[in-house]
Amino acid sequence: MKIKNLLAVAALCLFSSHASAQCRDYNGIYFQYNPTIVGNFDKFYNLSESNFANGFTIGYVRSIPISSKIPFFLEVGGNVAWTFKYDSKQSVSLTSHLLSFDIPVNFGYSFGLGSDRLALNPYVGLRSRINAVAVGVLSSGNQSETYNYFDKNDVGGSDYTWNIFQLGIQAGVKFIINKHFIVEAGYTYDVIPFGKANARGDYMYPMSINFGFGFCW
Repeated sequence: MKIKNLLAVAALCLFSSHASAQCRDYNGIYFQYNPTIVGNFDKFYNLSESNFANGFTIGYVRSIPISSKIPFFLEVGGNVAWTFKYDSKQSVSLTSHLLSFDIPVNFGYSFGLGSDRLALNPYVGLRSRINAVAVGVLSSGNQSETYNYFDKNDVGGSDYTWNIFQLGIQAGVKFIINKHFIVEAGYTYDVIPFGKANARGDYMYPMSINFGFGFCW
């Protein structure tokens, strides 16, 4: 019985001590670097020696408190992401580009860090993605040709076209400094793939680590 009472007091102290440092009602803009493991973009030309791609994101976030007593919050917003990959072998190279629009929805908790100016906001959620542009530029010598990954005639049939819509799961944490600056790290895994990665029919399920910073008000 005493243990239960102590736990209850500890929980009350936790919520009360962090209440002044919660940071969960704000608007923000952010920038991210997204190193991504995405699979073999160039299944027809055998140029790739790595599954690694680079990505950059710029976005807007709105954090909304969902409880007056417990510092839970809901995050909504949107962003624009650009992912690219360069592969080469001898005199042939392939540069692939993906431009997408993401809609993340996250649920999290705001921890105070002993100061009215610092907070730690871990979150989990879902990310919907609309792939708008997906092209590859194949170059050999002075000649180049552009391929549309959404076009079945360019990728070898409708079975190999990339998906326009994807769904991913994500988790991460935001460090809020002085109620105006955001430093963020997270992880995203797509549960709906880009498309098939090679002639064997292996699917690409991209995963990325997200490093970013932002400003909130």
